[in-house]
Amino acid sequence: MQLTPLKPLFTALNWLAFIGWSYILYNFLVTATDKSSSNNSSQVVDRVTPIITGLEGICCVEVLRITVGDLPGNLLLGSILHAIRFTTLFAIIPRIPSEHWTGPVILAGWAVTEVSRYPMYMFPTNDMCRSVRMVVPLVTFPVVSFSEAAGAFIVLLDPACPIWLRFILLGMLYVNVWMGPTMAFPALLKKGLPVLGLAKNSNEKRRAERPKKTN
Repeated sequence: MQLTPLKPLFTALNWLAFIGWSYILYNFLVTATDKSSSNNSSQVVDRVTPIITGLEGICCVEVLRITVGDLPGNLLLGSILHAIRFTTLFAIIPRIPSEHWTGPVILAGWAVTEVSRYPMYMFPTNDMCRSVRMVVPLVTFPVVSFSEAAGAFIVLLDPACPIWLRFILLGMLYVNVWMGPTMAFPALLKKGLPVLGLAKNSNEKRRAERPKKTN
């Protein structure tokens, strides 16, 4: 189902999300590079978390669009991804030590991923935007997935962690530690490596496998 009348709204949401994630990334870059800054990474995490919550709401709109067929994408993967993000925002980051490295790495990694993703929606005919979208997750996915798992493990070991959350964290660890490396990352490699010239894409493989015509 094509939601054509809502296209201007979706375009505006794409721009809003891109600007929002760029602001998140800017905050982490300033903290990392400006030693005279009065903000540390934990303060940045506290400041940007409410903004990220709103930006994740925009991502939920995208999942709904995938559900009704208005946007291409993997519904199961998108649903799991954002469920993990909300779990991280509301159940993991608030429970890990404020100075721990996992919070800033996770949120900055999300920001890099999204800043590289939205231009593909904003400029759908631009090959460069699509190429960047395919390549960046090859770096950000393993870093963020490992960091999310590390944060989940820290909270899981906390004696004060409630039982219901332990079950959620165990499911999250299964996804990040097992399904991510064995299913999600190979799929990313399949898309990203051809862009880097390190593998043939599916169309090139099919052409190479066709028998040559003989006279």
